[in-house]
Amino acid sequence: MATDSNGLVYENRTLQFYGGAYGNSQVSLTATINGTTVFSGEIPTVDSPTSDDNNTLLFSLDNSSLFPTNWQGSYPMSITVTGGNGVVFTNINSNYMQTTTPITPAVMENSSIAGNVLTIGTVTSGTVAVHQVLSGNGVLGNTSIESGSGSSWIVTTWPEPSVNQSVPSTTITGTSSEANPGNATTYTPCYNGIPTNSESTPDPRSSVTIDGFAQVPPYPVSHGTWSWWVPTGSTIAYNLNVGLGNCAQS
Repeated sequence: MATDSNGLVYENRTLQFYGGAYGNSQVSLTATINGTTVFSGEIPTVDSPTSDDNNTLLFSLDNSSLFPTNWQGSYPMSITVTGGNGVVFTNINSNYMQTTTPITPAVMENSSIAGNVLTIGTVTSGTVAVHQVLSGNGVLGNTSIESGSGSSWIVTTWPEPSVNQSVPSTTITGTSSEANPGNATTYTPCYNGIPTNSESTPDPRSSVTIDGFAQVPPYPVSHGTWSWWVPTGSTIAYNLNVGLGNCAQS
């Protein structure tokens, strides 16, 4: 643990790289980030064709000074595959990332929406609060509570906040979650779209090339974390995107 120039606590993070390696001989990887080799060696290899189960920890960067919790951005990364048949690269996780815990939903019976006004009949569980996301018969997707109190609340939608609704009396549920500081032992995705990457996606890999050939296009941009098959003898390169970390302040 250390503190930055503003006196805020930060930690160095560990990044975990997942996927699946296949072949009847051991697969090895050489991984570089920002021009420096960060891993070189054999990885767990399965003697079979590829499968849908590609959630094996291939290698990790432990307590890396490249990824303090007060840093966000991208580095150029490349991985060369040798031995076996090849590797499927999937998720990239990190510790010290902020996590969320669901809060007991607010169940609002005999409730309606007219224009942008939510009128509540009876709350049978939970507590109604600003920023809850609403669902129910006839409620538009991406509707949330913007302000209000008691039985009358103002709702909004995104990305078009001016949309009005007409929802007759029904049961409407409001859901939300609370943020929790990251810790050393909980691992979650290292990136969720912030800061914006080179393709404006939530993928920790962007601007991917394999053996120097761009993959997007011809493939469309991803809407999550894409899986990449890299045959032995080939190199995948991309921007490694990592979001801002989070740890409890002392």
